Amino acid sequence: MSFTRPASDVLSRLGKVALPDEPAFEGSVTVTFPGVAAISLGDGTDRRVLTSVLEQLGLSVHPLQSTDFGSADLRNYELVLTSPALARQVYTRLGEHPLQDAGAYPAVVSICAPDQDAGAAGGSDACITLPQDPAALLAQLSVILYAHRAFARRYQSAMEELRLNRRIFRSVTSGISVADATKPDMPLTYVNPAFEVMTGYSLEEVVGRNCRFLQRNERDQPGVALLRRAIANREQTTAVLRNFRRDGTSFWNELVISPIRNRDGELTHYVGIQNDVTARMEFEAALRQSEKLAAVNRLAATMAHEINNPLESVMNLLFLAQHESDPQRLKHYISEADNEVRRIAVITTESLRFYRQSTRPRAVDCDDLLTSVLDLYAPKLSRFNIAVVHTRRAHAPVVCLESEVRQVVSNMVRNAIDAMRADAGRLEVRTRVRTGWKTGLRGVSLTFADTGSGMSTETQQKLFTPFFTTKGYAGTGLGLWVSSNIVERHRGHIAVRSSQNPRHPGTVFTVFLPFDGIREAPAPDLPPEAVTSLLPAL
Repeated sequence: MSFTRPASDVLSRLGKVALPDEPAFEGSVTVTFPGVAAISLGDGTDRRVLTSVLEQLGLSVHPLQSTDFGSADLRNYELVLTSPALARQVYTRLGEHPLQDAGAYPAVVSICAPDQDAGAAGGSDACITLPQDPAALLAQLSVILYAHRAFARRYQSAMEELRLNRRIFRSVTSGISVADATKPDMPLTYVNPAFEVMTGYSLEEVVGRNCRFLQRNERDQPGVALLRRAIANREQTTAVLRNFRRDGTSFWNELVISPIRNRDGELTHYVGIQNDVTARMEFEAALRQSEKLAAVNRLAATMAHEINNPLESVMNLLFLAQHESDPQRLKHYISEADNEVRRIAVITTESLRFYRQSTRPRAVDCDDLLTSVLDLYAPKLSRFNIAVVHTRRAHAPVVCLESEVRQVVSNMVRNAIDAMRADAGRLEVRTRVRTGWKTGLRGVSLTFADTGSGMSTETQQKLFTPFFTTKGYAGTGLGLWVSSNIVERHRGHIAVRSSQNPRHPGTVFTVFLPFDGIREAPAPDLPPEAVTSLLPAL
């Protein structure tokens, strides 16, 4: 006996199995075998010997003429024993008429003469020779039957697992897409129904296209840069993209892509998981708007206080000047009044710069930005006896949205003042050029070190959580959360370390911004009516 068909040929024939769209999965593999063998032989002696052996194996025997092959239902048989020539016909018919499962395919066995070339039986799964001892024939057919049933069970198990996976793919509420990484431009090969519902595109409309068509003309989003880098490095990543449905409406898509590799470790596909996070993005935009409004209120209060003092001084100096006859003292009063007016001009100018919205990224000198913010808070720093040390070590600009980065710097300075307002303290502000440890990008590091009371480990873990504050009613709990979002949108990060050691208390915040942190402006803020509808929930 010899097995004449390689496994690849057998799998090729079985690979033509049709898979129903919605198959049932019972949780266990049960294969029912017909228990019938078909014999198509001309020699009566050989046929009687085979019949006897097959009956010992528990199979009923059915004679099959060569003229019956075209009309016979092969699912009725578990074994087909015939000549090599007819075996090839059976194999051809099996390939032309795919069956529903592996158990429905019979094992095709060629009956060869002792002097016949084994290669002549190339159209069958196995070959046995006749005549031979019935005991040996029984052993050979037992092995063939066992191998056939074992393979059928394994194939059926794989089919059931495939059906389960398909049902899972079709049932999950997240969009799933599969892209072929071996072909140019990585076309999509599959999307599940949830993807079709989310985007409005059908499977037939997206297969063969790169998924970037969902971005339409918005190809320069920060999230796209993350995807390109991940694909170049063949790694997993998560990005939030502004996509468009088939009807033209936009939505925010949180996309997770993961590389799929074969047994040899070669990249073959990318699978993407999509979730519509539009509601979450709108809510976060409302939170940012809420923090911006709160910051405006704080700034207005600060301006009212800081402008009122020099205004009172100007009024007093002008009153003294009106009643002064000495030219030298008169000149001194006018000079002092001029200084106070200049101070008011600085405060108003910096306030306008602080909240003037950037529409496009531009190159900003971080040291100049720090200086302007420190100037804005100079009266407050002086009132609380806080000494400021500004060390300049960065001499290269950062491409950023200036108003947003200014808001981050203001939050850092204001938090440092609040941490030290009980006692005189020291605020060290430093800039230097370095490489970000998270991304490997070159950029500028801004360090804010205060000598306040420090924070506990538990507090540090909650710092960037929305609505968490240690200032009671004086804080919104959104400042650091918004700052973190701004820095992340610029592909940077914020690090913090703090100590409550009585000998050396204090907190150090480090903000890292890449030189080319952001290429395009972020999504526009929500319209006022949308913000108004969401703010009551806050």
